[in-house]
Amino acid sequence: MTAPVLSVRGLTVSYDGGAPAVSGYDVDLPPGTLTVVLGRNGAGKTSTLRGITGFLSHESGASSGTVAVQGVVVRRPSPLRLSRLGVGLVSERDKVFANMGVGEQLRLVADRKADLDEVCAFFPRLEERRDVRAGLLSGGERQMLATALVLLRRPKALLVDELSLGLAPGVVGELVGYLRRLADERGLAILAADQSVHAMLGVADFVQVMDSGAVVASGPLADLDVDAVLDTYLGRNGR
Repeated sequence: MTAPVLSVRGLTVSYDGGAPAVSGYDVDLPPGTLTVVLGRNGAGKTSTLRGITGFLSHESGASSGTVAVQGVVVRRPSPLRLSRLGVGLVSERDKVFANMGVGEQLRLVADRKADLDEVCAFFPRLEERRDVRAGLLSGGERQMLATALVLLRRPKALLVDELSLGLAPGVVGELVGYLRRLADERGLAILAADQSVHAMLGVADFVQVMDSGAVVASGPLADLDVDAVLDTYLGRNGR
């Protein structure tokens, strides 16, 4: 298998010195693959992504473990450091500026007009809504804008937190389809944490299931006993 873009070993996350919210998390993200992290609310998915990218240094949390980008260990990971190394995060919240226009936000981030045109071609809805304030976008359009802003930094690895949050199933299907295309067409290594079980299983290469802060099932989708996972950890009615 191709060498991973991003590798994480032994990630542990805790808050206020309490019991670990995440313990012993490992992952390898090869280029052109989509790995999904599934689990109920509170399973540790968001803490995992924030621990990898170093966002916890600005909160009450702390993390330990090893994060490596293209085989090089990153000392004291931070969002800015990882972004410069080619790792982007589409976070669960605070994604766009509601009072700024779509085009205005994209132009602030884009280094070249060609990059701006490319991302708008990938998300045609954003091209149509360039002159609209982000606060007037639908939930799905906001997710597209948030993802586009990260893509304009030309990441090699993309971490996505709760893409489906609060969205209708049809919109979720459209958005996860974009993730699949980003892996297939652009060769991105993607790690997506979400509660939308069935939508994510429809596009995943690799699956990790978290429960109480630990990975309890993992592997290529083709090797995973989906029925057992749904019954044991996620609930048969997982959406």
